[in-house]
Amino acid sequence: MVSRIGWIDLSPLQRNRVKKFMDLMGMGGVQDELGVGMIRDAMSNRIFPGFSTLYTRAKYFFITPYILLDIDTKKKRKQTNTDYFKKAEIEANKVVIEFYENNPDRMGESYFGKDKKNGQLRRQPSEIYWNGITTLHLVDTNGTLDQLLRDRRSTMEELLSNNRGDEVTREQGERDGRNAAFVSYSKDWLDEIIRNGLTLNAIEADTLRDRLKQYTPNGLPTALVFNSKLWDLYKAAVTASKADKSMDNPMIHFIKSAYKDIENEELRKNLIAAHDMSLFLYGPHIAYNVRLWSRAGASKDFINQFRDEGIRWLGSLKQRMIDFDHFNIDDCMVGSNIKPVTKTFLEDVQEVVHKTTDWTVIEDELCDLAERQERWNKKSKSRFVKLDKNQVIDEMGKEQWLSLGLINYRYAATLSVVKDIYEGLNNTNE
Repeated sequence: MVSRIGWIDLSPLQRNRVKKFMDLMGMGGVQDELGVGMIRDAMSNRIFPGFSTLYTRAKYFFITPYILLDIDTKKKRKQTNTDYFKKAEIEANKVVIEFYENNPDRMGESYFGKDKKNGQLRRQPSEIYWNGITTLHLVDTNGTLDQLLRDRRSTMEELLSNNRGDEVTREQGERDGRNAAFVSYSKDWLDEIIRNGLTLNAIEADTLRDRLKQYTPNGLPTALVFNSKLWDLYKAAVTASKADKSMDNPMIHFIKSAYKDIENEELRKNLIAAHDMSLFLYGPHIAYNVRLWSRAGASKDFINQFRDEGIRWLGSLKQRMIDFDHFNIDDCMVGSNIKPVTKTFLEDVQEVVHKTTDWTVIEDELCDLAERQERWNKKSKSRFVKLDKNQVIDEMGKEQWLSLGLINYRYAATLSVVKDIYEGLNNTNE
C-alpha cells in the first residue's frame, strides 16, 4: 500500500500555509539550520515592505488586478470567479512565455515559466505577488485572493474604487480612456504584453511609484525610486561587491556606501541594523561548518579554510560593523516571533563575541552553541544527529559550505522591480 499525506483546509489562508510548507519540504538540503530565518525575514519586512525574494518583474503587480477587473465583463455566465481567474492567469503566463521565446534578444530578462510552456506553474504569480499587491493597495482588501474570488459581493470596480493615483496619473488615465477606479487598467492590457512583454507602461510605473510613496514611505524601494543617487549606488553594488575581496555582498556593500545619504531616519536606522546583523550572524554559521566538517572527518585543509574565515570575521567585526558598540541582537528580533531557544542562542553568541577578537579563544564555545542550536532546531533532520547514527547525508557528498552565508535580504528582487519602474517612467511611447 502506498502511504500518502492528506489534509483538510478550513480556510484559504490555511491552504496557502500548507502549500508553502510542502514547497519547503520539496527543496533540496536542510533549510535554515540555526533557525534564524524569522529574524532575517522580520528585518527584510522592515526594509522591503511588500516585497519578496521571489519577485522577478514589476509587471506582475498589475496582471492579477487586471484579471480581477476583467471578471465582470469577460466571465461566462455559469463560470465561477475562481475558474475564470485561474484560466485567465494561465493564459497570461502563456502569452508572457511566448513573447520571450519569440524575442531571443530579450530572453535574458526574468519572467515566470521559462521551463513551463503551458502556463501551469508550480506557484502562480498571483500567489507570489499577493502580499505586495495588497500592501500597495493595488487591490484594496485584507483577505486572500481565494476569499476575494469566493466571497465578492461587489464588482471589482467598486472594490478598487479607492485605488487612485496622483493627479498626473489620474489625468493620464482619464485622457487615455482608462478605468478611473484603477488608472493603469486598459482592456487591452494583454495585447500590451503581446507587443512589449513585461515592460511597464508609463502609467503603470507612475502608479507603482505613487503607491510606494503612499503606503511604504519608510521602505528602501521607495527611497530608490525617488532618489536617483541611491539608485545608482544600489545598481553599482553588484559589481563593486564582486571586486571587493573583503567580507561583502551587494546589500552590505550598498548599505556601507549609502547609509549616510539616507534622509529617512527610520530607514537609515533599519539599514544599519540589517548591515550589522548580516555580519554578526555570519559568525555562528562559520562555527557551524567548522564543527560539522570536523565531526564528518573532512580534510584539515578544508576545515582550516573555515577557521581562517572565522579569524578574519571576528578580527574585523568591530571595524566592519557600522555601529558595533550599540548593536543589540534583541533589537533585531522585534516583530519576528522568534522561538525563545533561538533568542537565547543569539544572545549567547553576542555575549561570546564580545569577549575577545581572537577566534581561537572562543572557537570551541561558538561551535558548541551552533551545534546545540542546530540539533534543537532541526530535530531528527539535524546533520549532527544523522552523523551520530552513521547515516548518509547526500549534500555532504562533497566538501562545501553548508548553511546560510552573508544575508543579502531582498536585494536582487528589488533591483529587478525598481529597474522596471525607472524604465517605465522613461517610457514616453505609451
